[in-house]
Amino acid sequence: MSLNINNMPEKLKNLKQNKSFYFILLIILILLVTLALVFWPKGPCELNEIVPNATNLQGIDVSNHQGSIKWEQIDKSSISFVFIKATEGISYKDKYFDKNWNEASNNGFLKSAYHFYDVNNDGTKQAEHFIKVVPKEECTLPPVVDIEKVSDVEQGKVILEIKEYVTLIEENYGVKPIIYCNIDTYNYYIKDIFKDYLIWFPTYNTDAPAISNWTFWQYTDSGTVKGITGPVDFNKFNGNGEDLLKLAGVE
Repeated sequence: MSLNINNMPEKLKNLKQNKSFYFILLIILILLVTLALVFWPKGPCELNEIVPNATNLQGIDVSNHQGSIKWEQIDKSSISFVFIKATEGISYKDKYFDKNWNEASNNGFLKSAYHFYDVNNDGTKQAEHFIKVVPKEECTLPPVVDIEKVSDVEQGKVILEIKEYVTLIEENYGVKPIIYCNIDTYNYYIKDIFKDYLIWFPTYNTDAPAISNWTFWQYTDSGTVKGITGPVDFNKFNGNGEDLLKLAGVE
């Protein structure tokens, strides 16, 4: 076999060009991976840090009333959880739900969806409506049913419809929903009937809720948060960080 020395410079030149090409390609791949890690949407289990022994944990609840939220601007060190309005009655869907639901996860917030319950309507249809709108995801707080009004409909019938609602929600999501209720609806529908359900209780301008068995306390409707225009509801969690994560199924 003979070696053509005359072709060596050209071969060396081609080799150098190939090395440069692959080096540039490697740099491009590294940049693409870096950008993907920074901007790729987070999943519901990729949460902002919640210190296990931390107490006085704060959260917010939002709906279309807050308009378009700039989730990336919300202080992740002070807001540990968010409740997001999804539905109301048998047909209404909050126009910002999909955006809020996805952006909350993309920014690492522990989240839950809530349904504004119509005490004058069918509980089964309301549950089916909520289930169609809100996906099942891991590492989320239990869904919420918000019951704020006492109806002229006979008390027993309303309680039966609420039972239908919460049963279907539990069957679908595998967890009992949290019940949001004011003092009137708590005393009239919830207190003696739904004893094994977690309660989210609203009361303002007071040192503590009017009931002792609360898990979440909505203590003001006039909070301010960077990234949200106008007032927003603030809530406290009755437990520490470990309790909150456990409630979301995060080990």
